[in-house]
Amino acid sequence: MNKKNSLIFSVTYENYMNNILNDKENKSLGQWKIDPEMIDQLKYAYAYLTNSNQMIVKRYEIDHFEYESVEKGYDQKDKYCLIFNKSEDVFFEYPNSPVQGRHYGNDEELYALPRIDKGEADSRLEASRTSTSNNASTKKSAVKNDAQTRLNNIWKEEFSDRKLPPVEDAKKMIASAEEDPEQDLSALLTEYYVKLDKGQV
Repeated sequence: MNKKNSLIFSVTYENYMNNILNDKENKSLGQWKIDPEMIDQLKYAYAYLTNSNQMIVKRYEIDHFEYESVEKGYDQKDKYCLIFNKSEDVFFEYPNSPVQGRHYGNDEELYALPRIDKGEADSRLEASRTSTSNNASTKKSAVKNDAQTRLNNIWKEEFSDRKLPPVEDAKKMIASAEEDPEQDLSALLTEYYVKLDKGQV
């Protein structure tokens, strides 16, 4: 399995227009509860536009992560934001399961994916703009949609070369995903295996 050195995070169309299309002056981005073990290996980030038929819209080179602060305009504690040094508009289809909150991937594999032409990218942007499900309540109900089945499917798709997590750990991941829609099961599985490899599970 290639090293997961990239964060893939989901953005609504509104968020894309406000925070992604044009870089913020302080080059800070996002609010995530990320395991400290993952922070060290994340060097890139990709913005995934919701309701766009799985389109990635931007790539970032991460400079570092930091705890959020009110000075940077964030209101949540215990979450990290990333500071990037370079960004690039990229349009390609994300090949894995839909991103609810965040996923992890390999930059070399993602960056090599075929690009979507401008006409198709514009059409997907428009689909995301006009979608009626760009709100948190739909996101929450989608999370409740049998998390056990989704966990098994994600494991089969992305981690079948690894042993399934023990029942207790799987239950914790499912509870976490149901409690907070940003706790994407793919990300939680990745974090579990990173900890396992470091002997911390």
